[in-house]
Amino acid sequence: MAVARLDINRAYSLAAVSDSMSEEDIEYFQRMRWRLLQLEPEQTRFAMLADRWDNLYYPNDLTKGGPSHWADHPSASLPGRAHVSVNSYPSYVDIPAAMQAVPPIENFVSAEDDAARMLASLAERAYRSWLEDEAFNAKVHKACVVKGLYGKTALKVWWNETLDRVSTTVVEQPRNLRIGYASSDYTKPAWATYVYRISPETAEEEWGLNVAVGRDPNTGDYYPYIIGDASTLSARSWLQSPSELSMEVYDYWYRERAEGVVVELGKPVKYETWNAIFIGNALVKRKRHPEYNGRLPYLPLFNTYIPGVPDGRSEFYDIEQLVREKDERMTEAAQMMSRAINGQMWQLVGPESPDVVPASAMPQPNRVVGPGAGNRIEKVEPWMPAFQVETHLARIDRELADVSGLSDLLRGLASSAVLSSSKAISALIANYEARISMKRDLLYDWRREAIDLVFEVWASKNSELRPILRSGFRHEILPPSLTPRDDMEAAQMALNLSSGKLWSQVRAMDRVGVDDPEAEQDAIRTERTDATLFPADVQVQAALLATLAQTKAMQAQMAAPPGGEPPPGSTPPGGGPPPQEEAQMQAMAGLMAQGGGQQAMNGMQGPEEQPLGGPPPANTPEGAAMATPSQLLGQFQIQEGEASNRLLGQQTLQKTEEET
Repeated sequence: MAVARLDINRAYSLAAVSDSMSEEDIEYFQRMRWRLLQLEPEQTRFAMLADRWDNLYYPNDLTKGGPSHWADHPSASLPGRAHVSVNSYPSYVDIPAAMQAVPPIENFVSAEDDAARMLASLAERAYRSWLEDEAFNAKVHKACVVKGLYGKTALKVWWNETLDRVSTTVVEQPRNLRIGYASSDYTKPAWATYVYRISPETAEEEWGLNVAVGRDPNTGDYYPYIIGDASTLSARSWLQSPSELSMEVYDYWYRERAEGVVVELGKPVKYETWNAIFIGNALVKRKRHPEYNGRLPYLPLFNTYIPGVPDGRSEFYDIEQLVREKDERMTEAAQMMSRAINGQMWQLVGPESPDVVPASAMPQPNRVVGPGAGNRIEKVEPWMPAFQVETHLARIDRELADVSGLSDLLRGLASSAVLSSSKAISALIANYEARISMKRDLLYDWRREAIDLVFEVWASKNSELRPILRSGFRHEILPPSLTPRDDMEAAQMALNLSSGKLWSQVRAMDRVGVDDPEAEQDAIRTERTDATLFPADVQVQAALLATLAQTKAMQAQMAAPPGGEPPPGSTPPGGGPPPQEEAQMQAMAGLMAQGGGQQAMNGMQGPEEQPLGGPPPANTPEGAAMATPSQLLGQFQIQEGEASNRLLGQQTLQKTEEET
């Protein structure tokens, strides 16, 4: 029983004569149909190329020896013929995709005031959280594989009601996506239609459609279609029809002028985004989507730039000829070796050798032959042009490396001399980075545009995040380092510029790939105030706080008028610290309690100075301890934010009897 699909022309004819759509719906369907038919020649050509690339990436046919991407050749089916299919060519797609999909260094930069920079930092934190939840980097890698295989792909941005956040989907079959552009430079999409197929059961389950089965009077093929009468829904006549029956789904996105907008000559007109879903000859949805702000949800991505052509270039486009040539030459070489091994050739030579070789003179296993008097049996050595075959295959491999840019290092075939040299590895990686620079630039522009559309949809759905996501920051994307040497150079450059006061610490952290520099600074502050981890840093802070408190107290005493009221902020009459310095003193006391603070206070004194307040009386325990013959005194010096410690031993000199 033959099955025919319900193409768009038959669907339009059925919709025109049935009651499945209204006149307004039929008008939109006709507009979509006219646009799809305009792109049909180009889409047919692209689908044919996509089938070729699929066969190279994942062979469709199986032979006795295994999968083959050229199984239609006679060598694959003739008995006694060798057939070789080198199926190592997916690496020409997977390796460039992996190199381009390395996550870049992304920063949200704002050159305005502190409030704008704080909003940019909050937006970056929200973006990092969404990036992990969405697994966006993995989807970017998938997009790189698809665009490397077919030359182009697209990303769909949509609001996920179930997860209550923005979701993205990579178009894995770009042959099913039709995109129309607003101008001949192919930069701004004007409409898009994604076409796929569903079974009649799915149409009934998800959309409640009544599916019937028709038959083409010309060909006799069966096809499904939608009828508007739901009274016969329980009949389900398609169950007795072929299982290959399927319905075309047209997910149509277009732009229309906003309602109430007055068109004036020479001024732009605001457009809105609409979505209409047609299943077969029925319209199941037509809705306006204000969250896109007049943009389409599909963002196309091309593998490389081709001027004036709305397609990218597949990684297989220029190497398919070389692939086929290599397969044929290896097959011929294998055939020659097969003949030499499977068919041994002999000759009978001698002065009395007959013209016709008798059966008794033919070599046979485990039997003795008689060649005759004066004759002998010799083996005929076959001619094997091994050197020429190897040279030709090596030349093909060189052309493959020249076209693709994949060296032996990137394909995992580098020698030990290359692998043991970091300079050689860095040079080869740098050469390949230059080859993929255009592809990476297009990928980063697409990534920036995708995040901008994600924030557009997110801000329209979440009013609390709207001021943050639309704060006017700049999304900066820098290429990542691909070798450890690049990481060290980037880190050293950031360190030198930060130490030389040319870069801030935040910018240096951004350059080396720190996701959240502000949070990293908070973690550094927490660690540097822990005396058990960094006692020297705590000691410096305690000394600086003590010095600041003592200096302010002395300034307040000097500024106080004789017999008058102390100035604001000075030491109170009771001798205690001023209110604005009380918090600093408490912080210093806390640091001293953690350890190292007492040395900080002692370090304020010189080698011959006494503690604050004068020496204690001799009749007190403290005075008795100071009167002992020896005493250890901790002393340190602060220089460029670092503390250097030393211990001083003091001993009282006693007079001898002669000196007395």
